[in-house]
Amino acid sequence: MTALLRYYGALLLRSQRWLPPVLFYVGLVAISLDGQSRLGSQLGWNAAVLVPALAWLTRSLLAAEPPAARACLAAATGTRRPQYAALVIPLAVGLLLVTLAAAVSLLVCGVPENLSLVLGNGLTTGLVCALTGSALGAAGSPPLVRTTAAAAGTLVIGSVLLLVVSASPANAAVRAAFSSDGADGHFPLLPLLAVLPLVVAGWWASARAAGRIGAGTGADAGTGQEPG
Repeated sequence: MTALLRYYGALLLRSQRWLPPVLFYVGLVAISLDGQSRLGSQLGWNAAVLVPALAWLTRSLLAAEPPAARACLAAATGTRRPQYAALVIPLAVGLLLVTLAAAVSLLVCGVPENLSLVLGNGLTTGLVCALTGSALGAAGSPPLVRTTAAAAGTLVIGSVLLLVVSASPANAAVRAAFSSDGADGHFPLLPLLAVLPLVVAGWWASARAAGRIGAGTGADAGTGQEPG
């Protein structure tokens, strides 16, 4: 698995497909750092914009790999493990981005009296939104969604719904981060617990679809036929 993680990390870096989603995230965070926002609100914003950015980053990596390279990996390591490895790398990048954004926000927004509560809520909200974006990216990427137009629609509409609908774990966590500046702030434990089945389902569906395609390709190769 370590070799797969190194491979997909190098693929993401060398393909330069990470640039648009990362710059998108950095830009949205930068324009909100005016020095007047409260820390909790800023951390909530940092986490919220991570949902579309990380979904886009996940799609960028999963769409970057040539089919021949994936077929070789599937033959060497199995059909599902490469898909899981390809999902881990964008999630790790997203967690790094939201952590760096939190550090910058702490310097710009100043230190509130309830720092531990605000910072804990903000970082947990970042984790919830990172997992949400990863689940959305897995659902909107190959092999589940192949065309660029369908993927764009899935990611845009999915991001809006996940951030706007009150039943969404991301929405609940962001609201908790925004309210953490006041006395009624609370730790977003329920959103964190609720997002875990969401990301497990998204990753499992993506890996299962990749496994079925890999198995079909292997069967066609064994019979000397081209995949249909």
